[in-house]
Amino acid sequence: MASLPHTKATLDDWIDAALRALTDQPIDKLKVLVLADTLGVARSSFYWYFSDRDEFLQALLDIWEHNTTSIVERSGRAAASVAAACLGVFECWADERLYNPVLDLAVRDWGRRDRAIAARVQSADDQRLGALTEMFARHGFNDAEALVRARLLYHSQVGYYAAGTAESLATRLAYLPTYLHAMTGTDATADELAAFTAFVSR
Repeated sequence: MASLPHTKATLDDWIDAALRALTDQPIDKLKVLVLADTLGVARSSFYWYFSDRDEFLQALLDIWEHNTTSIVERSGRAAASVAAACLGVFECWADERLYNPVLDLAVRDWGRRDRAIAARVQSADDQRLGALTEMFARHGFNDAEALVRARLLYHSQVGYYAAGTAESLATRLAYLPTYLHAMTGTDATADELAAFTAFVSR
């Protein structure tokens, strides 16, 4: 049964509806009325939480910033080996609560039409790559090697999402040791791989 027009959606309902809509439409083209119809509520429900559409878009950008926070935090973790350090970062790709790829691509697309957003995307990329470069440097790579390996790790993953590559989890896990060797020049231990697989399984 459809919700009555006066039904009040929660703030999370509005955010979730917007995130789901990003698979079909650009973030800066989201319409409040269309989202209200999706939620089965009156448009006035939106204004319980947001003064206008710009504030709503800013809320989505705030959520997007969490992608950067997750990568930076995991890049800075102590790790016994460079392979273990990379696996810590890979947790971001394995858990959309840490890194939302649909939202990340949507903000990148928005940046092609808005210089201010483009600047925020560039700043986020700089922070992410900087943290990854420092991670490799801590594990003994010189400046040039640390930078290039950071780029390989980061750009390959962003490209994976941009290309819309469709693989099963089993396939990705099967490739994992080879990816790690290509990015680090070393092999992960069985225990390191098992710990990551356990994280993914949870």
